[in-house]
Amino acid sequence: MRKIAVIFPGIGYTKDSSLLYYAAKLAQQSGYEPVDVDLTEDACNEEKLKDRNFLIHTIDTYLHVTEKVFTEQKINAEDELLFISGSMGTIIATAYARKKGFSVKHICFSPLDLIGNFIAEESGILFYGDKNPYVDYTKIETVAKKKKLETHKISGGDHLLETGNVKKDLKNLQEIMDRISDMIADVNIYSIKVPNMDGTITDLSAYKEKVLLVVNTATGCGFTPQYEALEKIYREYKEKGLRILDFPCDQFGSQAHDTISEIHSFCTARYDISFDQFAKIDVNGKNEIELYTYLKKKQGFHGFGDSLDANYMRKKLAKEVPGYEETTDIKWNFTKFLINRQGEVIARFEPTEDMDLVEAAVKEAME
Repeated sequence: MRKIAVIFPGIGYTKDSSLLYYAAKLAQQSGYEPVDVDLTEDACNEEKLKDRNFLIHTIDTYLHVTEKVFTEQKINAEDELLFISGSMGTIIATAYARKKGFSVKHICFSPLDLIGNFIAEESGILFYGDKNPYVDYTKIETVAKKKKLETHKISGGDHLLETGNVKKDLKNLQEIMDRISDMIADVNIYSIKVPNMDGTITDLSAYKEKVLLVVNTATGCGFTPQYEALEKIYREYKEKGLRILDFPCDQFGSQAHDTISEIHSFCTARYDISFDQFAKIDVNGKNEIELYTYLKKKQGFHGFGDSLDANYMRKKLAKEVPGYEETTDIKWNFTKFLINRQGEVIARFEPTEDMDLVEAAVKEAME
């Protein structure tokens, strides 16, 4: 069986554009053989993007082009297929996969909403900008939700996912390629295992289709009373599928120095917690568990907000950890990550953020 990565260019996306180029390079490094589908210049006319009739009536033309490439390259259903596409190419890639009945992993940049007619459920990831003048990103989000597809929205991103800010674009490019790398390697939240309090291991696949709130905690911290709010949120939404995963951590001010048994007794006695509590772990550094490596890669640090606690944390860390804002590291106890039912890490909340905002995000993710 061969591993084939097929690149489908589109409007604004040549095979050498940065997104398609680097995605193809990552695939190649993972053993995929790259193959290009050369769409005609007619498919790369921006005016055509607004003409839905053009898109529909020319699909067959480009499917014939694709069929010719697959025949010449002797690509068939027995091969392991990865389709990397952009813009108009996303329609051709998804339509061809459906027509042939191929099992394909899709990486789609600036997808057009017509892919909703073709793309298979849980078959890939969509990257899109919310300032794209040619595509209604809200329709793309509807497609993603219906087809259970992973998504990555670039705030301020145009059709090429660029924002006009070079540093931000480079950071976005790195995040995009990190997500693609994880997809190609089949790394996701459900492939990760975590340690239980009793020394056994839990496979996070046990939480599939649940909304997860993951939090690193400490019993001697100024934020420890957040346990009460967490338990309230859990009891409100657990019947709808919410699970809270609590990981005590002693890396911040040595505020969780007790044994895990003592920590658990404190939490149940003082705050009557009923959500899942795991072993005491590291969230930063050489001994950090895989879960936190993954979470930090998916959601970096975005700031502490504007509260009094936020001002205190900024001053404290600026003095103790110069440059702290440039890393994805966990900054303090009670940092929270929200994961939706599709396994996407959709939000990160610093301990200084209002718990009402956390609850609002949980409620939205439950819908």
